[in-house]
Amino acid sequence: MAQPPYPLHETVVGRISPEYAAFYNQHIFDKQQVHLQPIEASRSSGILIPGAGPLHPVATTADYSVRRAESQGPDVKVRCFTPEGPKPDAGWPACVYFHGGGWVLGTIDTENVIASHLCARGRSVVVAVDYRLAPEDPFPAAVEDAWEAVLWVRGQGQQILGLDTNEMATGGSSAGANLAAIMCQRSAARGRQWFSLQLLSVPVMDNRPDAGEDSNHGHASWTDNQYSPALPAAKMLWYRRHYLPNGPQEWAHPEASPLLWEGNWSALPRACMVVGELDVLRSEGEAFACRLRDAGVDADVTVMRGQPHPFIAMDAVLEDGARAITLFCEALSQAIYRIPTKGLKSPPEMAGIEVQHLERVRRGTDRV
Repeated sequence: MAQPPYPLHETVVGRISPEYAAFYNQHIFDKQQVHLQPIEASRSSGILIPGAGPLHPVATTADYSVRRAESQGPDVKVRCFTPEGPKPDAGWPACVYFHGGGWVLGTIDTENVIASHLCARGRSVVVAVDYRLAPEDPFPAAVEDAWEAVLWVRGQGQQILGLDTNEMATGGSSAGANLAAIMCQRSAARGRQWFSLQLLSVPVMDNRPDAGEDSNHGHASWTDNQYSPALPAAKMLWYRRHYLPNGPQEWAHPEASPLLWEGNWSALPRACMVVGELDVLRSEGEAFACRLRDAGVDADVTVMRGQPHPFIAMDAVLEDGARAITLFCEALSQAIYRIPTKGLKSPPEMAGIEVQHLERVRRGTDRV
């Protein structure tokens, strides 16, 4: 088994963000990589990705146990963040959020920072879902848990939290973004789209690729960024091996690879997506956005220049991490509260609500 240190690969040096490289060389390069140690060691470390900022203040945070309505298994734990200030007359909008970690790592604590910002700055109740993990509970356990949480938000959770379920969003990071996209597709397949927005950070959209050019299924970033830090191709394949252990047919299942969904793409909600230029997953995220656009659905994609996979979870040390969270908060406010985007004043009912940078400054980013 390889041992640290792990200097940045020669194919990455010169392309990577200097800000990320400096943090990596000071805090990460001498740590053992997740896919090169036992799962228990990674789960016991306490921090999935270093560099997160503090939580944004919210009014309340409460955990609930969700009983299943449509599938078998244990109760699903959810954590609900409620904004400060008066509740809208129709109830709080809701955003169902799923953490990253390759369906193998991560807990309900992993992305509390992002959830708290979406709650406070997006003025929505955020329901973070603690879905089951592989290899103990492989596919489709995470999908079923995610769906049970959505059903709870629209049922018992609506009453407990005072929600307006006519205004719902979903989102997540990496494996969590994969689950968020699948929730929108499940909703569409039921004949009524429950979500008006999907917030997708560095999403896993196609579980078929490998690093070789003949096996990347047209996703060039799998070849170009196979040695990128944080999520090299070998690590992504390690995650896949645990979550989808039954081979290519399972990898191509649309509830593992939402890019391959064969339903009505025009019934899917608008997407706000952020991807890293140096992320192995970048191309499949871009391909997902193209499928949405081809179906007439708005898909806003921001490529963070020079960034590898985990930037949104590093908002305290990466400007692009803080910018990505702001983009999500803006998109949520605009979708739920119809915030204008070109320097217009907010409607009266939004007086006093924090909405930062309505006219976006995207210094250092590309749009596709």
